[in-house]
Amino acid sequence: MNTLDLFTPATEANNIMSFAQAEAHRMWPSAAHRTRSLAQLGRFVDFRDHSTKPIGHFLPRDVHAFADHLVTSGASAGTVNRYLASISKVFNHAVDEQIINVAPRLKFMREQQKRIRFFTEAEQAGLVAYFDDLGLYWMRDMLVLSLKTGVRRGEIVALGEGRAKLSNDGHWLMLPSDVTKTNKSRNVPLGNQDAREAAQRLAATLGQHYSKRKFEQAWAKAQRDVGKGDRTFVFHVARHTCASYLANDLQINTVVIAEMLGHASLTTTSRYIHAKPDALLDISKRM
Repeated sequence: MNTLDLFTPATEANNIMSFAQAEAHRMWPSAAHRTRSLAQLGRFVDFRDHSTKPIGHFLPRDVHAFADHLVTSGASAGTVNRYLASISKVFNHAVDEQIINVAPRLKFMREQQKRIRFFTEAEQAGLVAYFDDLGLYWMRDMLVLSLKTGVRRGEIVALGEGRAKLSNDGHWLMLPSDVTKTNKSRNVPLGNQDAREAAQRLAATLGQHYSKRKFEQAWAKAQRDVGKGDRTFVFHVARHTCASYLANDLQINTVVIAEMLGHASLTTTSRYIHAKPDALLDISKRM
């Protein structure tokens, strides 16, 4: 593909999606990241006349109009920024490959500081009972597995898809490099019986029940009914809850917690560990 200028006509070969699909393995080595990023780019391409616009014709205002559209559709600043990151990656890579001369300079949205939280024991019990009452046992098992091991939702989905496996004795969840966020394989211990049994059921049946839409609808109801509408009451909090329990209740070393959660940096782990009031009170009594 030769370098494009503003007057190059649109063709099948020079549109942004064709370029991204051809170069996706270089931009996003992780299969999961690649799939997610291409899906985000696909939504951008479907906006307005972007499917007929050559990659060299895009201006910053084209991307910012799409960002405004996402906001109008209810997307958070964090979600919009993830879309912008994927789009920006494609344009910058196109410059590196000398397909275009200049990449549009994009303005990312300012994200509000998220309130740190973890699920209390009452909230955990309430969520488990809630999904049980609705007959959404796969949602219950996803929650339990994340609470007990700190695995991400995408890693659980990979188990249901067969991309992640259980060890022969059922005591380890084996995550290959194309499933984890850090692109490094990781074995997650399933010493907890509840976690082990949940993982076994998910490996056998999650593929029959899970879809992104079903998950989001079920969690939105739980956020409304159990979380009382708290916008910070999200599934990812289960991962924070696991890290906080390991640190506060079990007194586990941060290095070990980082290894279990699959963090590349202890700085990241420190953001997941939240001091519980009871733990602080216990410390003050020992002063």
